[in-house]
Amino acid sequence: MDWKAYFEMMKDWKKLPAYKAEPRIDSLIGYFLEPILADFLKEKIEGVIPELPIRLGTVQPKLENTKYAERSYKVDFFAVGKNGTNYLIEFKTDTNSRRTKQDEYLNNSKQLGTANIINGILKISNVSTYITKYNHLKSKLQQVGLLDADNKYNGKNKELEIIYIQPVNHNNENLVIDFNWIADWLEKNNKKDSFETELSNALRIWAND
Repeated sequence: MDWKAYFEMMKDWKKLPAYKAEPRIDSLIGYFLEPILADFLKEKIEGVIPELPIRLGTVQPKLENTKYAERSYKVDFFAVGKNGTNYLIEFKTDTNSRRTKQDEYLNNSKQLGTANIINGILKISNVSTYITKYNHLKSKLQQVGLLDADNKYNGKNKELEIIYIQPVNHNNENLVIDFNWIADWLEKNNKKDSFETELSNALRIWAND
């Protein structure tokens, strides 16, 4: 596989107005995300779940008795820490794509804490037609120690924190991982693999877009 050619294509396509880079690139970052977070946070990460559903009726109580209550917005990644905190992680390929409304959802979710978010997922799973997918999500929540054998939240890691992964940390925020940080990490930890080298090069270019 010519990874250099692949990332040259990605760098070109990302410049197009309608090309959605985030859903293409997030799995590339997601593959390395657990050790990246462990190094950044200086703690063990017990698991990462992509596209965690956050129940709208939980985050916006005014929707509780409406048809929208069991719908959800998705946080790009959910990470379970060893030291008592879980992390809501938003991934951006364009720093300017951060939206105030989305930040509000994340902050509301953070204030609600893990118990409300997990119980919201359980409420959705009780009415969703995607039974197999929600069963798989619940099994993953069991694997990371947040649900017991009866699929009930067990009280682990009550606190939530928000992390952004984005091209540039303009405001020097503490919980922002920028693309150059990830590129440095890849270069430090890879084994001169062509994929990791080309991904690192692409991230540095995207950091300057």
